[in-house]
Amino acid sequence: MFDSVHKPISPQALRFSRFVFTHVSLAAVAFLFEFTGIVLTAISTGLVYHFTVYGGAGPTETYAAIGILTGLGYGLAFLIRDEYSIESLLQGPRNSGRIVFVWSFVFVGLAAIGFLTKTTHDFSRGWLVLFYVFGVAIVLLLNTALNRILTHLIARGWVHRRKLMLVATDVDLAAMDCEISGDMVGFHIAARVALPHVAASPEEIDDALRAAVDNARAIGIEDVLISSALSGPDFLERAVNAFSMLPVAIHLSAGGLIGQFKDARVARFGGTAALSLTRPLRPFEAAAKRWFDVVVSATALLLLSPLLGLIALLIKLDSPGPIFFKQRRRGYNSAEFRIWKFRTMTTLDDGDMVKQATREDERITRIGKLLRRTSLDELPQLINVLKGEMSLVGPRPHAVAHDRIFEKRFADYPRRLNVKPGITGWAQVNGFRGEIKTDEAMRQRIDHDLYYIDNWSIGFDLYILLLTLVSPRTRRNAH
Repeated sequence: MFDSVHKPISPQALRFSRFVFTHVSLAAVAFLFEFTGIVLTAISTGLVYHFTVYGGAGPTETYAAIGILTGLGYGLAFLIRDEYSIESLLQGPRNSGRIVFVWSFVFVGLAAIGFLTKTTHDFSRGWLVLFYVFGVAIVLLLNTALNRILTHLIARGWVHRRKLMLVATDVDLAAMDCEISGDMVGFHIAARVALPHVAASPEEIDDALRAAVDNARAIGIEDVLISSALSGPDFLERAVNAFSMLPVAIHLSAGGLIGQFKDARVARFGGTAALSLTRPLRPFEAAAKRWFDVVVSATALLLLSPLLGLIALLIKLDSPGPIFFKQRRRGYNSAEFRIWKFRTMTTLDDGDMVKQATREDERITRIGKLLRRTSLDELPQLINVLKGEMSLVGPRPHAVAHDRIFEKRFADYPRRLNVKPGITGWAQVNGFRGEIKTDEAMRQRIDHDLYYIDNWSIGFDLYILLLTLVSPRTRRNAH
């Protein structure tokens, strides 16, 4: 009534020798790799700064001490959340935004400790700024290096991959196998158990599961993945209970609809357990993002007021018409608002038909070409941010007329409005901006926007703002 299949694994993939990295040893090496890089960065930036400013080496032991504290704080933040595992290093939550956030958080924490202990006067502020800025680049480079080194080690068979057993019906086992095999990095499928999908007696199922448990114990299975498609009288519960007799990690597959939501998690409402598929920003997260928007936008408007006045004057001298262009856009939860922009065209389209700007568009004014190429025409949107209609970072809002078109062609398009739209965004800094000529271009923009929504953090916002200023891809397709 069941089939347990032992898939042969190539010797290259399973070259377990005394040099093989286990999950624990790999995490320790990754931690030490980043820790050493941070300490060396602290010392080198300290020496460079002191030689440049004072003409001498300076207190090297102080640079090393701060580097050690920073390295420990940074590494432990990932270590305690098991983010030095294979999955986290290659395809987990250690994205650029999270790395910048952790690095910044460690610095803020050390600054607070220094203030409380009255030791901040012992350190050069100039060096600390240099260490922070260069440190951001270094930790991002170290993460990239870890990713490539680990990929190489796995390809050479020098990383121990956990043995996985699949348990599913004989109908969906092949599909389940195919679905997960291509993306697994820290596991290999060592055995497969096919249970009947047609009606079977509980005794037959129990016999099949006992044999599967014996097989799992004999070959040293470490993880069991049970298909949620198992049906019949308590078959799923029987399978879980059977494998709970083993010292293995038991997982319930979440294919189909649930598999589309990568952040699905268990939530409890009183005594009832539920699977949460999506969630908006938590109250604290929303408040932190809002305060960040208010402080930065108010400061930017104050500092940039001379530039804004100059641009307004140039627009009036260049062509007849208003200084600002206001157009209906959709914001958070599809609520409409009027976006502020410097006028860059001779037309002010805001109806049911809005023609997108194209390269060499004759409607664009002379000063408008410069403003669009440098994105200076977007600066008045700081007013929208201050009013709470937009955020500094988020999916770029489109004209309402364009929204109505795209939401009919892409089922997940409206999910972009689950957060406030932004002046800049993850899609824009990756070059997906400007005129949309193909469905594939729009698909790429949507995918980047949804990735941002699913992976938001203050650190991610800071990273996107930095890329907006320095990355040439940000200005790609700007016309």
